[in-house]
Amino acid sequence: MDYDEIADAFVRANLIGSPSELHGFLCGEISGKEFFSEDFLVTTVAEFLDVYPERVEDLGDMLIDLYQFSVDQINSTDFQFSPLLPDDDFSLNERLTSLSEWCQGFLYGLGNSKLSLKEEPLGNTAEALDDLASISNVQLLDEKDVGDEDDDEASYTELVEYIRVAVATICGEMIAPDKADSQVIH
Repeated sequence: MDYDEIADAFVRANLIGSPSELHGFLCGEISGKEFFSEDFLVTTVAEFLDVYPERVEDLGDMLIDLYQFSVDQINSTDFQFSPLLPDDDFSLNERLTSLSEWCQGFLYGLGNSKLSLKEEPLGNTAEALDDLASISNVQLLDEKDVGDEDDDEASYTELVEYIRVAVATICGEMIAPDKADSQVIH
């Protein structure tokens, strides 16, 4: 899956939203053991985007493909997961905004899932959730405050890598290995 493909599908369906936030939302739901039939996926995404389901249906196969891509990423044995973000052709501020939106979507999806957090998350999971919440509130760079571009890019890359590790930590504690087969839409 490609960020631009999803952005184009949003435009064709006349939807306002962030491809990164949608991917984060789906990954959060999957991490919280929420698995969808095709109809329920459309309904849930419509609620998330605050639109009628018919509008989400206009996304066509892209939504199902994105969902399956997300399931495969989260469940890969070598954890091939990476948040869906714009490439380096976008400005750093645009990429930071998408990174923030991805984290917001993930946290919303996780909180919206079947996951029952009757107990406070402990240790690494609690820290990872707190860090994702902090990243979701990242402040954009003001042009006059921009430092060394290479340092800014390196910091961005470190944030993306940290998100990968944080999601791996959260998923490692929340997804039962035998659930992977039940997540595929048939």
